Amino acid sequence: MKVTILGSGTAVPSLERNSSGVLIQERGINTLVDFGYGTLKQLLHLGITYHDIDRIFFTHNHPDHMCDLIPFLFGARYRPSPRKKDLEIVAGPGFQEFLDKLMSAFKHWLAPTEYQLSITEIDEGSKKFGCHQVTFKKVQHIEMSRGYRFESLAGKSVALSGDTDYCQGMIELGRRADLMILECAFPDEDKVAGHLVPSLAGKLAKEADCKTLCLTHFYPPCDLDAMRETVSALYAGELVLAHDLMQFEL
Repeated sequence: MKVTILGSGTAVPSLERNSSGVLIQERGINTLVDFGYGTLKQLLHLGITYHDIDRIFFTHNHPDHMCDLIPFLFGARYRPSPRKKDLEIVAGPGFQEFLDKLMSAFKHWLAPTEYQLSITEIDEGSKKFGCHQVTFKKVQHIEMSRGYRFESLAGKSVALSGDTDYCQGMIELGRRADLMILECAFPDEDKVAGHLVPSLAGKLAKEADCKTLCLTHFYPPCDLDAMRETVSALYAGELVLAHDLMQFEL
């Protein structure tokens, strides 16, 4: 299982960090978790086009986590090379209604021409998607927000929070995971409801007892050195601070 951080940034435009997106690759299958703006270009750096994504999971529908879905669907209509492979989108309750309104706003310009698009709404539970067993739980951000845990056939696991505050659901998803990817949006002194800060990210990772913690989704006020110091005082496992196109082999 290969995991690539496509975007380690936020809603604030940055030349160094794209907004949220993670690529999971295994057995020739390309799974995307979130699709923030800049993600399509990052995929092209990896040689991956709109033809190659097999399934998309959304943690929630805020623009910095889903905005590049619009040019993706638009580009997939391109002639003389339209996408032909069917596409499944997996997301929390309410995503179908949201997508219907998005499609309506753009008239027919996002509608598939030569492939089938299906939406699978999930709540909490576990289900097999392709070569992964995927567990999904509510996390504390907005009503639709869901975190995910992907487990490979070889028994390797990666847990992803999307945006979340400290919550039991994310602790359970990250329990002894080989890799847990958590947002850590702000310094402790600038805590915002629905987002993690270093002290809470460290506490969550310690309680989950994950093997490697990767922090991402950094807003500009974040001091990465101070963040590392705070988290390391609480969490004894391997700590990584994400940058765009960082890769993990599990």
